[in-house]
Amino acid sequence: MITMSPTAALRQRAAGLRREGVEVFDFSAGELDLPTPATIVSAAIDAVRRPENHHYGPTGGETHLRQAIADRLSARTTTPLDDSNVLVTHGAKQALFNAFMALLSPGDEVLIPAPYWVTFPSSVRLAGGSPVIVQPSAGELKVTPENLEAARTPSTRAMVLCSPNNPTGLVYDTSELRALLAWAAKHRVWIVSDETYVDLGFRPVPAPGRVEPGVSDRLVTVGSVSKSYAMTGWRVGWVAGPKKVIDAAAAVQSHTTSNVSRIAQAAAFAALTGPDVTAEFRAILRSRLKVCQAALEPLGLFRTPPDGAFYVFPDVRRFAPDDVTVADRLLDSGVITVPGASFGAPGHLRLSFAIAEEHLRRGLSAMAGLLDRWAG
Repeated sequence: MITMSPTAALRQRAAGLRREGVEVFDFSAGELDLPTPATIVSAAIDAVRRPENHHYGPTGGETHLRQAIADRLSARTTTPLDDSNVLVTHGAKQALFNAFMALLSPGDEVLIPAPYWVTFPSSVRLAGGSPVIVQPSAGELKVTPENLEAARTPSTRAMVLCSPNNPTGLVYDTSELRALLAWAAKHRVWIVSDETYVDLGFRPVPAPGRVEPGVSDRLVTVGSVSKSYAMTGWRVGWVAGPKKVIDAAAAVQSHTTSNVSRIAQAAAFAALTGPDVTAEFRAILRSRLKVCQAALEPLGLFRTPPDGAFYVFPDVRRFAPDDVTVADRLLDSGVITVPGASFGAPGHLRLSFAIAEEHLRRGLSAMAGLLDRWAG
């Protein structure tokens, strides 16, 4: 059964607490608190004034936007892409759904390393596939080829990569990534690489298509402007890969949602081709990460600092028997976190630091005080 995203449910709970007059410190957000940059908004305003944008557009997306995405992704592979290798979608969620619909037959299995973004398993199920959760070795938050091999069956069709990872913020380094890709190439497994957070890496993020060029013919890349440009509400993402996959994914889109808003696409084109704002966003996030470190390190909760994105993922098992208990007790005091069980990693909590620094500081202080009392 497909259930509501836990982060969506927590947003509803946060709204309820606020209505009750409780001061809420919400660490569940999966989006930057910053406004979309003015240059991008201006491009959308200009697009609104053009009557052609008031009508249907190409199902696959505007050609110039698809080419801009292809140019961007070509820098991360040894196989150049063009607009025919790209489909513009309603955010990364639809990109994943379309990709799995194009790749999977009923019963095909997709290996999903834990911890995983909550939408991965549901996207596979919606496409008729079977998600297979791959647990890393004890005490680790990244999988190895040995972990993948233990989960592989004759029905294994694809595997998911997410680096920087949601919920951990961790990045597979070049040697780790090469080992995973070599395993996938050996067994002819498709790779669905979610690069939603790649522009928010605190260090360079290795690209699958460059680390192991031989996987390019079985590599599907998903991305969006949502996180890197503070554009979650604009709903523009993409899926890129071999033309046969993109054509099939476009056929799916033609019967589900049709084209993405042409005005939102104009904004996305401005984001990808205009002044780089991601460096400023990364600087803001680094500053906030230091606030997290100062609050969490004394409690032993900063042992796996993120390499990118805007999440920390501490192990909280010393404070209660399970992460859901910790999250529920924090929630009662107005501190909203996401239990690690939602991401296939019980015993952890996901905390987003994509919130205003002063609010972040106060919320972490409140959380630290509660946990310190429970530990005592």
